[in-house]
Amino acid sequence: MPNIVYVGGFHCKKAQPLPAELEAFMQSSGEHGVVVMSLGSLISVLPRKVTEAIAAAFAELPQKVIWRFVGEKPSSLGNNTLLLEWLPLNDLLGHPKTRAFVAHGGTNGMYEAIYHSVPVVGLPLLFDQFDNLLRLKVRGAAQVVEAYSLTKEDFLGALKDKKKNHIKWHLK
Repeated sequence: MPNIVYVGGFHCKKAQPLPAELEAFMQSSGEHGVVVMSLGSLISVLPRKVTEAIAAAFAELPQKVIWRFVGEKPSSLGNNTLLLEWLPLNDLLGHPKTRAFVAHGGTNGMYEAIYHSVPVVGLPLLFDQFDNLLRLKVRGAAQVVEAYSLTKEDFLGALKDKKKNHIKWHLK
């Protein structure tokens, strides 16, 4: 988009303390930390099999997971995953225990991830999300996977792939 100058990040700010229950969950993650997932208000557009694949992949991680999720709970959900209808996203991304951000690539979330130096696994769904995630991918700050044909193996591979990322990738 040659006629666009990106001016963003004005909304980014230092993380505030989390509510007690979220802070306890973050601290319970130990050295492995937490993966944060939010697809904004678009979570309902993912097919059930994709939601199940994501939940199954998360269940195999040593990290804990906080997932902004509305709808029927996936049957493959692991004990390490907390489903919430709302997340204090900026505060979670700024938490020292956050290791990765799974996102749809919306502009605000991408700027917050950059601000807090959190690597991204992107599942672009609509509009500018593809371009936003491509910009992070070419700079080594994101992995991008195809949302609608996602398998557990694809998603787990993107979460664990450190070779293609130039920023510190925290998952083992």
